[in-house]
Amino acid sequence: MIFVTVGTQLPFDRLIESVDLWAKNHSEVEFIIQSGGGGFNPLHCEKKEFVSPMEWERLFLSADLVVSHAGMGTIIKAIDAGKPLIVMPRKASLNEHRNDHQLATAGQLKDIENIVVVDNEKEFYMALDAPPVCINSGFGRGSDNLCMLIDEIKSFVIEGDGNA
Repeated sequence: MIFVTVGTQLPFDRLIESVDLWAKNHSEVEFIIQSGGGGFNPLHCEKKEFVSPMEWERLFLSADLVVSHAGMGTIIKAIDAGKPLIVMPRKASLNEHRNDHQLATAGQLKDIENIVVVDNEKEFYMALDAPPVCINSGFGRGSDNLCMLIDEIKSFVIEGDGNA
């Protein structure tokens, strides 16, 4: 099962439409989408606008792959669990967010083994065709990848120039 999560603050129809279009030709793959509202209703995936934190955790842990916006909660959870993750950041230029902080966040993820960052639908489809793999079932807080990400986030926030 592939769990798609876009958070609870804003819908992300571009990501959900991309998932649904790929799912149309891959009926053997089960998708569950936590959509955060939005106007697009997928035809080939199960959509849940909002789920409880307990349900989100269950879906996340049972997924073979997670697809997400560049939300820090999901990213840190995936690193901590060694869960394969495809990240598509929201873009302010497409009115998906008020600024491009998700692009900056995604730029810091390039060296993390179980994460693939995609910029557009074509890259997204390529990532679904060859998804990242689980690198360990449960890193725990002491993992090198998690520590590296936390250091990068601290540097980014403290320096504020995006060149962390």
